[in-house]
Amino acid sequence: MQKIPLQLARPEMILAKPVTRENGMVLIAAGTVLTEGLISRLDNMGVELLVVEGESLEMGGGCNEEVLAKKRERLEYLFRNFAEDRYMQQVKQLVSDYYARQCALAAAAQAAKGEGQ
Repeated sequence: MQKIPLQLARPEMILAKPVTRENGMVLIAAGTVLTEGLISRLDNMGVELLVVEGESLEMGGGCNEEVLAKKRERLEYLFRNFAEDRYMQQVKQLVSDYYARQCALAAAAQAAKGEGQ
């Protein structure tokens, strides 16, 4: 399950959670398969985020030491105003660790593909 901006929604994606109005009224039920028309209607209604089934989206930009360093540099910039906040520093570290794990998983998957050929 992943929360994505509506702009990343594509036909054939499946909603993992219902789309609701602010008052809790369900607009579209969980399990609904998205279509171009449905995505367009959601956009017209001002819906910004959807929760869809599936694994997290790719990190983008591939995964090597240079990409990982740029992601960590971006984290430093985003958290620059929280240098004294230990909780925000923990969040920053968790995100950094997540990037490193995703990179390691991608490398392992690529190596497994190479061995299988």
